[in-house]
Amino acid sequence: MEKYIKYLCGLCLLCVLCASCQDGDWDAPDFSDGVPYGNNELTETNVITIAQLKAQYPNYAANYTTTEITADAKLRVRVTGNDVQGNLYNAIAVQEDESGDALIVAISGNDLFAFMPVGQELLIDLKGLYIGGYGAQPQLGTPYTNASGSTYVSRMSNTIWQNHVKLIGKADPKKVAPIEFTSARDLEKDCGKLMTIKNVSIAGADGTVTWASKNDPTVRSNSVSKYFAESPYSTQSKYMVYTSTYSDFANTPIPTGKMNLTGIWKRYNNAWELVIRSVEDIEVVKD
Repeated sequence: MEKYIKYLCGLCLLCVLCASCQDGDWDAPDFSDGVPYGNNELTETNVITIAQLKAQYPNYAANYTTTEITADAKLRVRVTGNDVQGNLYNAIAVQEDESGDALIVAISGNDLFAFMPVGQELLIDLKGLYIGGYGAQPQLGTPYTNASGSTYVSRMSNTIWQNHVKLIGKADPKKVAPIEFTSARDLEKDCGKLMTIKNVSIAGADGTVTWASKNDPTVRSNSVSKYFAESPYSTQSKYMVYTSTYSDFANTPIPTGKMNLTGIWKRYNNAWELVIRSVEDIEVVKD
């Protein structure tokens, strides 16, 4: 009975948070005194950087590799992207404040944004998690074997995740600022970072074409990739905007003019995929 009551209390708190998130202007919850989410027993010992983590596990970005992290180590990072509008699915993007180094954390769970809004700082206990590449994009999670027999790092259960994470303080979105994306960015070093690509338009946008309608003839694995009209991005197929057909803005018409687009730039093999987090990431450039 006691467990049931705790469950109901936690569910009520989540509902309140989700409802508040739907307002355009809301205060992020303050987790300084603890919260019924995550592992509040974690302490800031053996904290390393993302660069140190990658140095310890050199196959961190290799496709179809799953390396268990056996060292007693933790990361202190800040959330830069979540599932607030369904485009970054079952995952969050995190970066370090000082270095700007980034990772994707794959988590099997919905409404992750309710407890991990953009700007929320996290302490992640790495020991027992796995690191590896999905399309050469480094991410943390647990092993998954697909129908073809290939095993790679994919989303961990929500139970495992909550045992490995502690929420630190109150989310501060002002500490999350995108850097400008250019074709000179380093695909290996910069993938997973929050970036803005400026003064671009989408090829074929005519006011009726949407970001990711399920009726789009180019739908593949429940997603649509749209390419840029401007050189040098238009001269190569390695630059694209990735949108899930399940995202909240999938059926929104693409603006016809120039835009500044912000999102998580993920690597997929030798290509860049911009994952827009919400419609607020789409800024139409005024003439």
